[in-house]
Amino acid sequence: MRVVVIGGTGHIGTYLVPSLVRAGHETAVLSRGTRRPYRADEAWRDVETVTVDRGAAEQDGRFGTLVAGLRPDAVVDLTCFTPSQARQLVEALDGQHVVHTGSIWSYGRSALVPTTEDAPRHPFGEYGVNKLATERYLLGEQTRVRASVVNPGHISGPGWAPIGPAGNLDPQVIRSLHADGSCVLPDRGGETIHHVHADDVARLHQACLEQPDAAAGEAFNSVCTQALTLRGYAETVARHFGHEPRLQFLPWTEFAANVDPEYVEQTLDHIGRAPCFSMEKARALLGFVPAHDVTSTVLEAIDDWMANRG
Repeated sequence: MRVVVIGGTGHIGTYLVPSLVRAGHETAVLSRGTRRPYRADEAWRDVETVTVDRGAAEQDGRFGTLVAGLRPDAVVDLTCFTPSQARQLVEALDGQHVVHTGSIWSYGRSALVPTTEDAPRHPFGEYGVNKLATERYLLGEQTRVRASVVNPGHISGPGWAPIGPAGNLDPQVIRSLHADGSCVLPDRGGETIHHVHADDVARLHQACLEQPDAAAGEAFNSVCTQALTLRGYAETVARHFGHEPRLQFLPWTEFAANVDPEYVEQTLDHIGRAPCFSMEKARALLGFVPAHDVTSTVLEAIDDWMANRG
């Protein structure tokens, strides 16, 4: 196929684009040209690159036409966040397969776990609400293209810090666990976080591309086969660094009073949803099973972050 990847130099594209090239697909990447992939790969030499500011092109109404002009058989859209963005792209296409990157935030709070794709959706917050609206447009409201949606969990991998054991991106949480195994957690640390390796997210996008008859019209969760509790995550990281865990548990009000407001909001976003999702649908329809378990996924990301930025 000739595949156009929108936003192909980020977390997912770093793995997806070289894999598409090695699989024999003619691959073009649209990006702003401000970021290099997180991993070097010779396959990038065979990629057609197009520099474009998506926001500016959408304002001018020319973004969809630009993508269509690249003559794709399929489009992978890694940077679509609203129904209007999806609509502008779709209305310029005609019959192609579009694989869209959604988010588990489109579900809202988990009720029955592991949560499956047919669970009721009650998202909150602009990001999750828009992701669900975009999914519903692609899978139910438009008929110009065939569409599939991949809903990743907390994307992790070498090159960027993962969501940490306190449910946020506070670097001091990892530094403290590295130094002496200590960590402060809200409540009893029983809420879950559901990570996924960027490579597995990329592989699921590719599985949708290469099995369009099975994937078209469907949404798929993209997470590790297990989730981590905050407590289990902190204990795992502490022992990874050679320490017995020294965990402190604070009621939410005390925890929030002792953490930077930015990180408090991140933690509340994560523990408020307590995500825990099923990967059974991808296995049943596409034969897809994640290659990375959740422990190795977070530790690989943390080790890389500590070595290069921590």
